[in-house]
Parts: sequence; structure tokens; C-alpha cells
Amino acid sequence: MSRELDLQALRLLVHLEAEGSIGAAGRRLGVSQPAASATLRAFEARWQLRLAERTARGTRLTPDGVTVLAWAHELLQEVDTVREGLRALGSRRRDGTDLSVAASLTVAEFVLPRWIGELRAASPQVHLRLQVHNSDRVEELVRSGECALGFVESARVADDLAHRVVGTDRLVVVVDASHPWARRRRPLTRADLLTAELVVREEGSGTRATFERALGAPPRIAMVATSTTAMVGAALAGVGPAVVTPYAVRAALAGGELVEVPHELDLERPLTAVWRADRALEEAAAALLEIAGRARRVSRPDGSGPPGP
Repeated sequence: MSRELDLQALRLLVHLEAEGSIGAAGRRLGVSQPAASATLRAFEARWQLRLAERTARGTRLTPDGVTVLAWAHELLQEVDTVREGLRALGSRRRDGTDLSVAASLTVAEFVLPRWIGELRAASPQVHLRLQVHNSDRVEELVRSGECALGFVESARVADDLAHRVVGTDRLVVVVDASHPWARRRRPLTRADLLTAELVVREEGSGTRATFERALGAPPRIAMVATSTTAMVGAALAGVGPAVVTPYAVRAALAGGELVEVPHELDLERPLTAVWRADRALEEAAAALLEIAGRARRVSRPDGSGPPGP
């Protein structure tokens, strides 16, 4: 005899406790009294238990029935949760499109929200899930298929990924207003930057890779930060000069809290979309890529600059 749980019987038990009558409990389930009685007897026989007994005032649960009822309440609540989740998920699949995107910090914080807003305005049925990581991790998520599309700030992209440059950014060196470099007019040389202790991003980030490539050597480090916000905070606190995207320091530069220091390095970097080379982009991802491709180049903290690619 099958030992699978009969959820209908468990629901009948719940209604029996509430109604006090097998007939009324059956009506709650939309079945006749004989059918309800047969369901209960079959359940009892399968598990060799007596769960209910007739009395002069109706039908009541036995002690075993009360125990099973407690388990039934908990189980049926979980079943109903799963059922509603499946319905919601199925409705979402019918009525909308899920799109998983990964982006490095600069793109995610300062550029991508505008692109997503444009996509949602044109295609409100698209539901996005955004993961924010450094450039190396973004490539991993795209390669694994967890994310359909990624955006990185690195000039070098793995050979197994398709890619397209959708804009450019130029890193700046900033210091707090009291730093000796704040009054400097002559551009910093490579030697100046090699001897200074700097606030930098962690290895694997596009910002760090761009700076080290331009510098030609690992920098001396005052602090490693895993977010742009932490880098800016460290620069404001006088920890050391920071190499950041101008997006992140516009307000601090405008208010005079930070000062951009001129330098001789080429710190321009591409903003690049990446996706699996062996798979065609799904419609929503292709639409987002098209929007990103219209992005404008931002090469100065005030947002001015010629159009990007």
C-alpha cells in the first residue's frame, strides 16, 4: 500500500476540526459526505490510525487525530506557500521577462540605472535582477550563464566572451583640500605616483587594472577599498590620494572638499558589455545592449565630453 501523503485527507482533517461534522468538512472540500468518509477511512487504513470518532454531538478528533492535525496545519501552510509561489512565478513568466545582469561598480552605480530606466520605459514587462561585483567577477557570472549580460570597466576582456565597447570613462586623481598636491599646478609624473601611497580598489577591479596598466607597476598602497564610496571617504579623510571615476566625486569637487590633481598618465578606459559568445542574446538583453550602445562618453567630472562609441 502506498505510503505517500494524501493532502486531500489532511485538508479534510483540518475542516473536520473546524466544522465538527464529516459532511460539513466534505462540503468545504467540494465533495459529498460519502466521499469525505471514504477519504478519511482510506487514510486511517493506510497509516493504521484512528483519527476521528463519532459522538452524539458530531465527529471529533481522537488524540492521534489531534497530533496529525498539528502536523497537517504546518505542512499545508508550506504547500500553500509553494503553490502560490508557483502561480506567481508562472504568471511572471507569462506576463513578463526576467533579465539577469551583472555590472562593475562604476557602471552599476552611475551609468546603468539610466539604461535600465530607458529599457523599462520601452518594455515594462522586463524584470531585471542586477548583481554588482568587480570586473573579474562579472565575467565569471556571464561565463557561467548566471547572468545574460555584463558590464565591465576593463580594457581587457577574456577571449571566450563576446564584447562591445559602449562608452568610455577617464579616471582622475583626487586629494583632500589640505593635501600638498591640492595646490599643485604641474602634472604629476609617473615617478610622483609611484612614490606616493595611494587609495586604490582591490585586485580584479577595472579601476585597479586601468591604473596599474597606466602606471606600469604595482602602486604603493595606503588603503585598498572594495567600493568607490569607501575610496572617496578615505580621500576625504586624508588617508591618501585616490584614483576614482569622476562620476563619484562631482559633488566633492564642486564643493571644494576634494581637488582633482593633473597628471601625465593615460587613465581613459572603455566601458564594455560582455556576453556568452556561444549563445545568442535574448531579446531583453539585446535591447539593453542597444540602449547602452547609445551612451555618451563622460570624460570630465561635470559630465561634458564628446559622444562615446
